[in-house]
Amino acid sequence: MDVRLVSEASMSVLSFDGKIMSDADLTEANDLLSNITQWNVVLDFSKLTYTNSTGIAFFVKVLTRARLNQGDVVMMQVNEQLVKIFELTKINQVFQLVNTMEEVNAYFKK
Repeated sequence: MDVRLVSEASMSVLSFDGKIMSDADLTEANDLLSNITQWNVVLDFSKLTYTNSTGIAFFVKVLTRARLNQGDVVMMQVNEQLVKIFELTKINQVFQLVNTMEEVNAYFKK
């Protein structure tokens, strides 16, 4: 599992590549989380192929920290398999799912 953080003036983008199967897969993500200063966060799932409850718990953790810091979180480019998992767990009712950076920018302008 690879994770990358790109911080911009108006948002931070956490990109995931691979599968999230255990806490060990999120070690790097947890380290990067402590480096975030802009709490409008985009979780880029364009290369994330699978997650289980471990990943979902991490995403909720990011959302909690973002809201405590007056920010928010969106999930971008969620594949069909992840959409099914998010629908089963109802996480799609908690997070805004978007497909493009234009939708991200429009969401954060609200």
